[in-house]
Amino acid sequence: MEGFLEKVMTVRPSARTMRLRNVYLKNSARTDPVYTIYFDRAIARSMKQTEGEPMVLRRAKAFAAAVEAFPVEIFADEPFVGWIGGSPVAVPVGAEQLGARLEIEIDHYRHMSDQDRRIVKEEIIPYWKGEGDWKRHWFYQNYQTLPPETRNLLYGDPDPDLKKIGIITRSKPPAMPRVPIEEVPGRTDGLGRGFISDGMTRHHIGHSSFGYEKILKKGFLGVKKDAEERLARLDWNDAEEQRKVPFLKGVVLAMDAAAGIGRKFAAGAREAAGREKEAWRKAELEKIAEICERVPAHPARTFHEALQSVWFTQVLNWCETPITFAISPGKVDQYLYPYYQRDIQEGRLTQDGAQELVDCWLMRFTQGVSPYIPQAGAAYHMDVGGLKADGSDATNTLSYMFIEGMIHTRMLEPNFGILIHSRTPEDFLLKACQLCVLGTGHPMFLNNDLFVENFLARGNLGGPPVPLELARTSGAIGCNEPHVANYDSEFNVGPFLLLPQMLELALADGWSRYHGKYMGVRTGDARRFETFEALQEAYLKQLAYFAHHCEISNKNSEITLAQRYPTVYTSALIEDCIENGRTREEGGARFNFGPCIATAGATDVGDSLAAIKKLVYDEKKIAMADLLDALEKNFEGYEILREELLRAPKFGNDDDYVDDLVAWVMKSYCDEVVKHKNTRGGYLVPYQNPLVWYVSTGRLIGALPSGRKAWEPLSDGISPTRGVDVSGPTAVFNSVAKIDNAAIFFGQTLNMRLSQEVFGNDLGVRRLATMIRTFVDLKIHHCQFNMVSSETLRDAQRNPDAYQDLTVRVAGYVAYFTRLGKSVQDSIIARTEHGA
Repeated sequence: MEGFLEKVMTVRPSARTMRLRNVYLKNSARTDPVYTIYFDRAIARSMKQTEGEPMVLRRAKAFAAAVEAFPVEIFADEPFVGWIGGSPVAVPVGAEQLGARLEIEIDHYRHMSDQDRRIVKEEIIPYWKGEGDWKRHWFYQNYQTLPPETRNLLYGDPDPDLKKIGIITRSKPPAMPRVPIEEVPGRTDGLGRGFISDGMTRHHIGHSSFGYEKILKKGFLGVKKDAEERLARLDWNDAEEQRKVPFLKGVVLAMDAAAGIGRKFAAGAREAAGREKEAWRKAELEKIAEICERVPAHPARTFHEALQSVWFTQVLNWCETPITFAISPGKVDQYLYPYYQRDIQEGRLTQDGAQELVDCWLMRFTQGVSPYIPQAGAAYHMDVGGLKADGSDATNTLSYMFIEGMIHTRMLEPNFGILIHSRTPEDFLLKACQLCVLGTGHPMFLNNDLFVENFLARGNLGGPPVPLELARTSGAIGCNEPHVANYDSEFNVGPFLLLPQMLELALADGWSRYHGKYMGVRTGDARRFETFEALQEAYLKQLAYFAHHCEISNKNSEITLAQRYPTVYTSALIEDCIENGRTREEGGARFNFGPCIATAGATDVGDSLAAIKKLVYDEKKIAMADLLDALEKNFEGYEILREELLRAPKFGNDDDYVDDLVAWVMKSYCDEVVKHKNTRGGYLVPYQNPLVWYVSTGRLIGALPSGRKAWEPLSDGISPTRGVDVSGPTAVFNSVAKIDNAAIFFGQTLNMRLSQEVFGNDLGVRRLATMIRTFVDLKIHHCQFNMVSSETLRDAQRNPDAYQDLTVRVAGYVAYFTRLGKSVQDSIIARTEHGA
């Protein structure tokens, strides 16, 4: 694609962009990050010193201590400053979040200084483990308050051994080599040994977008002033008002600390300038120092200041929660455009200079802050395009420049989205499709028209409705989740529930093959179900039972987080928290949607139901007793029966018989989820994006009536089961369009593979643009494409050293193909490669 790459570039990347790209690509070749303890040490020491004070103030002081400890390193050639953990290859340890797991793993961190390792073992772990808060550790406390039934569903045991599940530290930690999660037998990473996960185990895990535009306009000192003014307006005769004092004082502390990060780096840049021999770089470092003196404490004035301010706002999240994911800058072309436009109009910046800044800024998001998925990024989602508040097209010059930047850089991150609507300009859509056919896995396409419906429909859940103007201008976070940036409480990741397990239990009277015992509702012997509707009813009972326990588990986590981990920095930047005088954990935000009850395998369930309906009830070719026996034996001795099941209608081929059943599966799931409440006055929301877990969670599921064998991967999001979509990409779109996509409030993933031979040229780009127009018209939430041939992927399996920078779409994120576990690689290759 080198020739096509040259063709689609509007401008050539600068020499500096290419130099830094080579540096960052070399950094990304590392499979293990460098672990640092700047934040962990500061947080632990601060928490130890403040025991007995209100928790919200303790957390504010811990954040301030972490900011003070933020390492100041100035790296060659970079026009921006500040790296999480101190360098482009560093990550914080996250001692408090990892808990007992850290004690098990610490000796297996390959890139960590001996001194830091000693401090972790002798100071940080002992504090969290026993000398300080560990004896009162919230997870242990709240585990004890869970009903036995919920504990059973979380851990596969109503009274599990806490040592074995890592809540209480083992006396002698066993060796634990670092291997990819998807290659650990039986492990689902956070999904426990049961059927649901608690979603938020020890802390918030990001998936948020807040504060960037506010800090650009006000600076952190402006937000500090807001808190001080709210304190001054308190009615001290009102007890409820008095309860707001600790949070508001915490905001003042946290915003003052956040404002100070610029001064730290200004001093560092001046020191570096004093040592610099090259005149151009010396002048640039002095300019960087001036920028950092200004931002993020004060409002940004120039494009360079705005980009640096947004980056500071981004990285400060790790001072509050050292392990976090999917912190998403949002609609960058919209809130950065005024600064770019002013600089161009007033002659402070050339077009080429602006493009270089965009390119270099985008590459900062490639930092490896996901030590648990080292082959992937951390879903730093940003969108371009979309709608303005009045419903007109929002595309501007920066929208094109960000796509150009992604073409120049071609790296894992940021997780780049294009907001498409019915009036998206054709040249902008073609530019996005040119990026797509390069085969990097970027961008994803998001249906802005459907987003508006999604946000407006959330008003039916209770609480304040989302205004039309805000519904139009909101975008996505993380993988592809629709999100009201700056206004939502950011409780987004919650319990995980597998729909194929609901069907498996309905067919087995609540018996789990994986656990070898009854785990669900006793819904009766399926052999005696006289109608297909009786099976559907049993399925719905299993679903309701597990959703009920998801609500219990989630509320348990929310109560705990409010008590033990209030996030002052985050809350200060979310609208209404300061005015309400409450953290987001206490319901201070304008909107309190979610978190989600996530799921996977809806198309597996739909395909299975279609096979049962057609072959057992409609045509009576297979007896239910024979089907259940075949499932129990994983089709051994039932090969002919399995062939019948495989020939039954499959989702993704525009066949109403099965598509309507998948639509029913999704509707019943969505309807059930939104019945359940959170602790902040809102409701839980549906979500289907299983990440790489569609492979690992498949190991919890036995054989299915679709013909799928036991323990094999599940379907990926709402994508058809691998290899069954044989009628072309338009048929896939038509199948997905029969689902009420607007009702899946937190979104779902549609992964597809397209032939680069067919689409990797000018005509193919136009074909793809036409497909995307169809996608919008059909009201599908999301789609994304891999355009790497099966031949290339198999060669990469055989010769990984020759394909170190080969990237693919796994699910909601892009990953280096050669670093994925083989089971995940095989599942990607098995996806249907569509031509025209």
